[in-house]
Amino acid sequence: MKNNKGQALIEFVIILPILLLLILGAIDFGNILYKKYTLENDLDYVASLVRENKELEIANYSSNNNITSNIEKKDNKVTITVTKNVSVMTPGLNKILGKNYKIEAKRVIFDE
Repeated sequence: MKNNKGQALIEFVIILPILLLLILGAIDFGNILYKKYTLENDLDYVASLVRENKELEIANYSSNNNITSNIEKKDNKVTITVTKNVSVMTPGLNKILGKNYKIEAKRVIFDE
């Protein structure tokens, strides 16, 4: 009769790194989606400031929240783009997406 007590430990050691990468990847993707959601909220606020022509408040809000806002006016349309960098910590995933993954939200509003 063979002793199979070490087999489960060996299988666990082989599967553990893969499982950890999957868990960390899911956490990173969740973080990116959360930051994208908050960036959409930031875009709403910046759009309301653009409608009220408050450029100084836009600059202050952008610097306080570590976002970059770009406002382009053409004819009666205003295109507002806000971007933010999100750090990716999962090994392998940061090689694919880059250490700082750039997320962006864009909106076009009509200037009256």
